[in-house]
Amino acid sequence: MSQLPPLHALRVFESVARLSSFTAAANELCLTQSAISHQIKNLESYFGFPLLEKRNRMPVPTEAGQDLFKTTQMALQLIGSSVSRLRDGHGNQVRLKSRPSIAYLWLMPLLREFYQEHPDIEVSLTTVWEASPSVHWDEYDYVIQYGPLGLAGEGVELLHEEVVVPLCAPELCLNGRLTLEALAQVTPIHPTGDRMGWSLWWKAAGHSPQPAAREQVFDTDYMAIAATLQGVGVTYSDPTFVQPDLDAGRLVIPYPLQVKTGYGFFLMSTARTRERTSLNALKEWLFQKMAEAEKRVLHIDRGPG
Repeated sequence: MSQLPPLHALRVFESVARLSSFTAAANELCLTQSAISHQIKNLESYFGFPLLEKRNRMPVPTEAGQDLFKTTQMALQLIGSSVSRLRDGHGNQVRLKSRPSIAYLWLMPLLREFYQEHPDIEVSLTTVWEASPSVHWDEYDYVIQYGPLGLAGEGVELLHEEVVVPLCAPELCLNGRLTLEALAQVTPIHPTGDRMGWSLWWKAAGHSPQPAAREQVFDTDYMAIAATLQGVGVTYSDPTFVQPDLDAGRLVIPYPLQVKTGYGFFLMSTARTRERTSLNALKEWLFQKMAEAEKRVLHIDRGPG
């Protein structure tokens, strides 16, 4: 077999050429725009000449790119047809992609309950970061995607609007509550490298604490939660996803101010998935469980916004 260019880059190129938009391609493939641009550059470097050009501020294939686009589109359609036939022969399996933190904190504790209610359905759960270029949207029946509340498109439904509260181990909050001044003295734990979440929460609280003597930074929510459970410091998270730890007293909310972030979790599906009614059970169950979880945290002060 002759040497082929990177297949994931071809998938990205086909989407950009078909939609004439880097933004639309990023939404379709659940990738960032920078990841889309990176894959196009890789593909053009492989061939040694441009595959896209700007016309009326939109990316369209060059003459050489048009030939590659037609060939790639035909090949992907053939693969898609084959995949559909194989999936139809295994109608009891649902392929779900999720961010690692949501899978670990929320989905995993609930899977046993889903299997008890739906013993004939198998859930294949994959955790992948959105920026991974090797993971294609059409490999899954459903994708739980994190993004701004304005995220829209066919097959995109808001599953949950994100809100955050401070969280700590009970030994750091012996009286059940901390004042803002006392909270500012506890080591802050950041679940993201940009450290923006705490800034958002403190602004909503109307308080400007002095820089902490020590901070702990992670790159995932579940690592931040794990450190918080060990008493390392105080983090912030959406209480919807840590309700079992709150119920068991392993975590407490030292200051009951719940702040909206402007982001949310979306359940995304392809047209092929929506045509298969046998897959609706998982979707309906996810929305049901999310609604139940949201009701349990309504008593927390939502604060401004």
